[in-house]
Amino acid sequence: MAVRQAELTREEEYRYSELAMRWYGWGSPVGLGIFALLLGAAAALIRIAFWGFA
Repeated sequence: MAVRQAELTREEEYRYSELAMRWYGWGSPVGLGIFALLLGAAAALIRIAFWGFA
């Protein structure tokens, strides 16, 4: 038997979505980590394009 959850008010929905974006958005630790990895990969590809694998 499934348990039904209470409906959220608009204020609660906004608050919870804002909290989620704080953690998963680009300014969060997760987002900054992904950005750093992408930046490193781009730098490696540019290096390979100019100087090859040597």
